[in-house]
Parts: sequence; structure tokens; C-alpha cells
Amino acid sequence: MRNVLLVVALLLLAACAEKPEPAAEPAADIPVDLAAGRVIAQADCSDCHGMDGRGETDTAPNLAAQPVEYLVESIHAYKEGQRLHAAPMELASGMSDADIRNVAAYYAGLPKLSTPPAPPAYQPGDSSYHEGGQTGSVCTECHGENGYSQDPGVPSLAGQQPAYMIVATGEYANGSRPHAAKEGMLKALAQVDVEKMAMYFAAQVPPVREAPSFGDVKRGETLVAGCGECHGSQGISHDPLVPSLAGQEPVYLVNALKSYRDQVRKHEVMTVDMTDSAIEDVAAYYSVQQLHAAVDQNLAVEELVNKCDRCHGTAVSNSRMVVPGLNGQNQEYLVRVMKAYRDSDRGSSLMHKMSADYSDETIEALASYYSSQPAN
Repeated sequence: MRNVLLVVALLLLAACAEKPEPAAEPAADIPVDLAAGRVIAQADCSDCHGMDGRGETDTAPNLAAQPVEYLVESIHAYKEGQRLHAAPMELASGMSDADIRNVAAYYAGLPKLSTPPAPPAYQPGDSSYHEGGQTGSVCTECHGENGYSQDPGVPSLAGQQPAYMIVATGEYANGSRPHAAKEGMLKALAQVDVEKMAMYFAAQVPPVREAPSFGDVKRGETLVAGCGECHGSQGISHDPLVPSLAGQEPVYLVNALKSYRDQVRKHEVMTVDMTDSAIEDVAAYYSVQQLHAAVDQNLAVEELVNKCDRCHGTAVSNSRMVVPGLNGQNQEYLVRVMKAYRDSDRGSSLMHKMSADYSDETIEALASYYSSQPAN
């Protein structure tokens, strides 16, 4: 099931909240000939987009009732090589400005499409959370219930940054972090399963630990100023690729810090110059800090939809922004286009900024949601 808990995408909500600059006013002084537009649609466009504006395949977008200026700009983008797709580029290359406006007006003037049966829209707390828990159950034998480790030397996963966990899991799976047991266990997992598992553990709230039998918490607090530059105040990281240290199993922290200090474990940034006693103080301090869930298991697609709808919602028809409607659009087309924006394969700095950290699973969930909505 493609529905998901989000994750890494949650880290971009602030960027999504930005309002885009209004689009430049496209030329609208070309007289529109709907009959001519229909002829062009029938000759050049209907094989992929139909005469009713519905994509004939899952990867062809619906054009019916889309904003005319959006369609005009899109065809010009293909004509000028700003969008790369062989068929529409070839067709657009032979179109005049009048042809473009006529065929755009034809499709824009078609009635809204009824929405075909689609996968159920994402619902908060849906099965991806539970699927992540099921996948992660193989980890709990060592890492503890819900990823909260109480075994000395075994790290906790609960509340950890999901992007960091995804990267670390990949490194264990491909052997770049040597650990034979983990490599064998993890390399068979599909990427989508790794993402679900990381989101599951990230959504857990670890309990507050009691102070360990070693180290001094107060002394440790005086020693962590340099650590906080990367790992955050009190060990709560706000960098998706930097792990949180708060609430971590203290013996694991001691072992990890000594490994970095002794160059057994190497990292271009991590430099540790501490005595054994100081390391134990730092580990004691971080272990008793409260770590909250890195993501909210119920903060998901509808939160992102609220951001997307600021531009793509029903109110867009009354604005000067030239953007497409997403409701009722082909799901696979939406997946392909959102991935292209995310990966900078389709030009839009704002769209790239908003989607740069979206996982494939996040994109599929958004596409599933919008494809299941009545066309607006």
C-alpha cells in the first residue's frame, strides 16, 4: 500500500509555507478559435489526452478544465525546450502562438472529469505506520520494544531522526558500516520498507532514563557545548542527517565516543579529544535528556495537502498564479512529475525547494490523495 507516514518530508513544511511569486501575466490578446483548437486536439493531442481531456494512459496528464494560462505556459515550455519529453516537444515545435492558445482554450473549456476509482486516500495513522512496526519488529529483539534499548551497548532507535536512520540502514545493508548480522538482515529490505521502518521508530517517544551508574550528569553538561553545534541543544538534533543523542543508551554513547576518539570509527566532522572520565560524564548527561518523537505519526499527507492547496487549491482560479489543479489527476503522472521536480529534472526552483527531501513514499501518498479527489 502506497499510503505513508511522513517523514523526511515533515522537515520541509516551513519551506512549503512560503508564498510563490505571482507568475508573469501571459499574453492574452490572441483571439481564441475553439473550433481550430478542437482540430489541433483531434489531430495532435487526442492519442494521449483524449478529446475529453482525460489522459489515455496513467502517465499522461488530464487536461480537461485546467487553467488555460497554465496549459499555454506548459506548451511553450515544451516548445522552448524547458520541459523535456519527446512527443509534446515535437508537436509543440510546429505550433504558432495562436495554435497554442486555441488548443489550450479547447481543453480548458472542457467539463471537469469525473474521478475514476482510485486507491483510498491516505488517512492519518493508516497502515504504513503499522507496516513499519512490523518490519521493525526484527530490530526490537536487540534494540528493545519500540526501539527503546535497555541493553548496555545497544543503541536506541526510538525518536531518532528518520533520514539519519534511513542512511544508516543503507550503510549497514551495503556493508559500508561493517556488521555482518545487520548486513544480512537488512539488505533484503526494499527502500520503501526501510522508510516505513525509520518513520515508525522516529514516531516513538522514549521514556526518560535514570542516570547511569557511571559519570556525572552536571559535569557532562559543561562539556557538551561543542557537541551541540551539530547534535542540537540537549542532544536533540534538528538536522535530518545528524542523530539525536538525547535519551540514548549510555554505554553505547561511551563506546561510540571512544571509537571516534581512538580513530576506530572515522567521520570527517567527528573529532573527540576527551579522557575516559569526560566521555562517561558526557554520556551520562545525554542519556537522561528527554527525547521527543522526531515525527508525529499523525502529521502526514493532510498537512502537506494544506500547503499544496495554498497554490493548487480551488482558490487558485481567482489568483494570478499560473498553476495546475491537482484533484482528479492521474496518479502515476503526478508521481512522475513530483519526482522530476524533486530531482531537479523539471525546472521550478520553488517546487524543488519544497520537495527536495520527499521520499518516494511521500510522493506516492500525495499522488494517491490528489488522484482520489473530485476534479476542481
